[in-house]
Amino acid sequence: MNDEQAEIIGLRALSYIAQNEEILVAYLKLTGITPHELKESASEPVILGSILDYFLQNEKRLIAFCDDINMMPNQIIHARRLLPGGEIIINNI
Repeated sequence: MNDEQAEIIGLRALSYIAQNEEILVAYLKLTGITPHELKESASEPVILGSILDYFLQNEKRLIAFCDDINMMPNQIIHARRLLPGGEIIINNI
């Protein structure tokens, strides 16, 4: 996996969040970001990393997302490692 593929997974996670109002509201509350700010910064690798972090913090949410996009959870972990901050956050996974 490369950086571009990691960003694509992050964008897929953003799309998944955008289609699930309950998850979107919870993410916005957790991060303090507004819907407008999320829309404006959606393609930034830092934001995509935070979205993957959000999934990695909750196994049930992670599995549901992975099932939806037909991807294994370890692929999400690998993608997160390639985005800004990933080497610090999940270095030991």
